[in-house]
Amino acid sequence: MKIVQLSDIHLSSYMSRAQVRRAVDMANDLGADLAVVTGDLITGSGDPIAECVDEIRHLYAPLGTWGCNGNHEIYAHAEDTAAYLYAQAGMNLLRQSSAQVTFKGAQFNLIGVDYQREYNGRGQRQQLLSSVEPLVRRDMPNILLSHNPNSFNRAAELGIELSLAGHTHGGQIQVEILDHRLSPARFISDYIAGLYQRPLFAPAPNERAGSIVAASRKFTPQSSAMASIYVNRGLGTVGAPVRLGVPPEISLIVLRRA
Repeated sequence: MKIVQLSDIHLSSYMSRAQVRRAVDMANDLGADLAVVTGDLITGSGDPIAECVDEIRHLYAPLGTWGCNGNHEIYAHAEDTAAYLYAQAGMNLLRQSSAQVTFKGAQFNLIGVDYQREYNGRGQRQQLLSSVEPLVRRDMPNILLSHNPNSFNRAAELGIELSLAGHTHGGQIQVEILDHRLSPARFISDYIAGLYQRPLFAPAPNERAGSIVAASRKFTPQSSAMASIYVNRGLGTVGAPVRLGVPPEISLIVLRRA
């Protein structure tokens, strides 16, 4: 089953509608079965979110186009608007909700959440995906659309096999020094771009940086099953229209029977 993923479009003065249309055309050329858009359609409240949805409505996939809200929808107070526009366009924006999708006679559980804040209004750390546990199925595979890749540790703990995220832009700028790649995204996430794995049902570490390996060592898995996350580098930019060593991305993810 082929999934095409777009993320972090950021339709704004830095990203034209024509560029979004070109990306949608490229995505359609991949012939995916399912299309997902993992948040940040726009950057600010003055950006034309309706125009962005009007472009991504041309994504074609037999199993439909599904999405979740990113942090910039929240900053722009546009999360409800995004849900309304998705519905009007015949697409599906999942907000702390799930849907069962059938592919070639088999089902999987597609879950979507609004942007997951790591701290509450008082600056206190809070549990991510706090409302998701009742949505997770044990009788079929689960796929989570969550803009913030930092929700992955908790998703793996809950038994979600695959998470699809964005948010980091891959850092927008990445340089290589002495065989080490340096990216500003390291300051916000351990999951910068591409594919990562951790043991399924492993307890989520309380600390972000440097704790993933330690938590994995303490956990004795009952099987070799792994949870995976794919972090898309996004199409657009924030702050400045600059990408260095981090090209924009359309992801094609192929799931195969185990």
